Amino acid sequence: MLSDHCDGAGTTQLIHNLRPQHVVFVHGTPTYLADLTGLEELQNRYQLHSPSSGMVVELPVGETFLQPAAPESNYQGEVVELETTVQFTLPIALTSDPRWQEFADTGLVEGRWQGEELVLRGLTQRELLNQANTALPASPLECCEICLFYRGQRCWNQASPLYGFRVTPDGYCPAFESLPS
Repeated sequence: MLSDHCDGAGTTQLIHNLRPQHVVFVHGTPTYLADLTGLEELQNRYQLHSPSSGMVVELPVGETFLQPAAPESNYQGEVVELETTVQFTLPIALTSDPRWQEFADTGLVEGRWQGEELVLRGLTQRELLNQANTALPASPLECCEICLFYRGQRCWNQASPLYGFRVTPDGYCPAFESLPS
C-alpha cells in the first residue's frame, strides 16, 4: 500500500511527478483516502476517484470531468488565552469523524510547532502507561492493588496519568499512594 511508504506530502509529490489524468485510490483506510481525494492541490489538476469495493470506475480520457466536492476536513474554531492556560474550541462536528475516538481516547493532547503551524495529537493510553512506567517503583509493593485510589479495577487519583482507566492490580504509576494501615 502506498500509504505505508509515503505520507500525504510524499503521495502528492509522486502523483505530481507522474502527471496522470486520473488517480484511483483503492487501498487504505477510508478516512486517509478521503483526505487525499479532498486535497485541493490534487483536485485542481487530476481526476480523482476513490471507489467502494467492487464498484466499476470508468476512466474517460480527454473528457471534461467535474470533481465532486471534497468532504470537509478542516475545522475552524477559537483560541482563548487565559492566565495560566490556552483553550481551543472546535465545533462538535469534529466528533463525527471516525478518527475522533482514537484522538480523544485519553482526553490529553500533545502540541508541537511544525513550521508556522501548531500540530495537536491525542495521547494514547499506551503512551501514558509507558511514561508512567519509566519511573520505576521505589518498592515492589507499590502497585495499584494496594493504592488508596484503586477501586472497581480503575484508578481514581486525579493526579495520575491512569485516572479513570481500567488498570491491572499489579500496575504502577508515579502518583501511587498506599492504603492506610
